[in-house]
Amino acid sequence: MTWNATVEKATAVVAGGEFNAEVTGIHDMVGQHGHMVRLEFTLSTDDEWDGRRVSGIASKKLCENTKLGRWVGAILGRMPDAGDDIAEEDLLEKQCRIVIKHKTNADGVVFANVADVLAPKVPF
Repeated sequence: MTWNATVEKATAVVAGGEFNAEVTGIHDMVGQHGHMVRLEFTLSTDDEWDGRRVSGIASKKLCENTKLGRWVGAILGRMPDAGDDIAEEDLLEKQCRIVIKHKTNADGVVFANVADVLAPKVPF
């Protein structure tokens, strides 16, 4: 028997760069490095990427010198004080800017990854 395969249409990967977005999901997860959080963003653009969803993962540790701390600070417009409780509703539907960089998974598939979260430009 000979090998054969059918070529599938690839899903378009969101371009790398900086985009206006809104926080539309927050999910706890366990990764290879422990407890993590996945933030989902919906892009707000004037091009073909409008409405596309992308996500980024950070350690669940929330303080000013962690990725999650920087992201939350950018979304809220200030770094929360030590001891503050941050809830999902504090972040959901908030606007921000995200930086997308492409990554490749173990199967060789290229995907859009949120590499950084920045405060929104005013006006949004």
